[in-house]
Amino acid sequence: MSIVHVSEKELYAKLEKCMAGERVLIDREGDRFSARIQQARGMDATVIPEKQLGNSDKSSDDISSITVPYETIWELEIKGVVYSRLAE
Repeated sequence: MSIVHVSEKELYAKLEKCMAGERVLIDREGDRFSARIQQARGMDATVIPEKQLGNSDKSSDDISSITVPYETIWELEIKGVVYSRLAE
């Protein structure tokens, strides 16, 4: 796995084009967690925290998603490449 450091603008451009299921790292007021994208649009993304996926024996329809603004997303993993946003 390789890590590519990108600007905030570059990360947002990649988020707009990403597919459902891609992994992201989210930081919400110091609480970091990884999640899988359901849908990315505009300036926010609907995601399912991986903790819910790993501990769930529910059907996919019963798992709750959350919507997060792009500015809380710090990493995006696509095909083994992690795009990591630089702190600006």
